[in-house]
Amino acid sequence: MIAQPGLRKLAVVTASYSGIGTEISKLMANRGYNLIFIGRDRERMEKQKQDLNILDPAIVILTVTADLSDHRQLREAARQVSEMQTRIDVLIHNAGMLSDRVVLSPQKQDVHYEVNTVAPYLLTELFRPLLRAAGRSVVVTVGSSAMKMAGKLEPGNLPSPRKFKKFKPYAQSKLAVAAAFFAMAEDYGRDGIALRVADPGMNRTAMSHNPGVPGLFRMLRFLFSTPDAGARRIVDAATDPKYGDRGGIYIEKGKIARTPPSVTDPGTQRELLQLLLKNHI
Repeated sequence: MIAQPGLRKLAVVTASYSGIGTEISKLMANRGYNLIFIGRDRERMEKQKQDLNILDPAIVILTVTADLSDHRQLREAARQVSEMQTRIDVLIHNAGMLSDRVVLSPQKQDVHYEVNTVAPYLLTELFRPLLRAAGRSVVVTVGSSAMKMAGKLEPGNLPSPRKFKKFKPYAQSKLAVAAAFFAMAEDYGRDGIALRVADPGMNRTAMSHNPGVPGLFRMLRFLFSTPDAGARRIVDAATDPKYGDRGGIYIEKGKIARTPPSVTDPGTQRELLQLLLKNHI
């Protein structure tokens, strides 16, 4: 067990070894948090753990290996963390998926939907007891301004898009996770858990090279910020006192911003939560 009352708080970060994830982890460590990393690549997480411990030997870091597109592995990861911890103060869903072709998860569903929507939803649900135990906790899912390009959210099309169009499944899945977090925010708020969505902005990460990114964006990559800038936005969304206990908010450039209409549409939210509930049972 690494989180103890009166000592360091605990943050859980998914895909901690990505460009933004690496910087998020550094910032959270600098702010006094112990860390748990959840991701596919154990070697990279262990190397990251060693690097952070060189900077601060007092940080306690644990790693849990899981493919975030696999529901069984998500549940196992949550079980492992729950056996080690009694509370989680901050949960950051940093993992993201973007592909230029159809890729299916172990559940035979579109991997954009699985990693970008289902994983944040399911892990948040599974970690709810630990988040509640912290008294006041924050969950931040890394959003994307791409959701503004998604058009109307189509929940029924998320698991298996009828027609694959490059970038659309990514944009739809980011729109969906925002809608899910907004739909769940009031209920979670009763437990002292603030659910937030934060946009890191355009960053020069491995994903910005991805052929799934529209060509114009790849051409303009030299204008993008470095990953540390995006990480600061995410960490501030999780820790800045100016947001108080507020949940159900979308944070862009350090300010609470409006979302596309689908995010707050009651009918769309109901349809989406019914779909996601199937992954939780």
